[in-house]
Amino acid sequence: MARYHNLKIKLTPRYIEALHELMEAELEMMKDQDKDYSECWAWGICTVGNFSKPNHLNLKFGDEASKPKGMKKRTCVRENC
Repeated sequence: MARYHNLKIKLTPRYIEALHELMEAELEMMKDQDKDYSECWAWGICTVGNFSKPNHLNLKFGDEASKPKGMKKRTCVRENC
């Protein structure tokens, strides 16, 4: 579960969907812009941490070879406990 200071925060479906949309948009944009390395933009994971910190979203992207095992979709949102 995500946090705000020590308070546990339940991510809303709307917020999770917005993060998926953000990652899909970044994958699309970078595949189009970064022609030499377009294969590097195959998947994305967003880890949500503590909302009281300025860097509470951690985005990670990669190619098919580096895709985490068990990841079934192109994007994933997870919470950092």
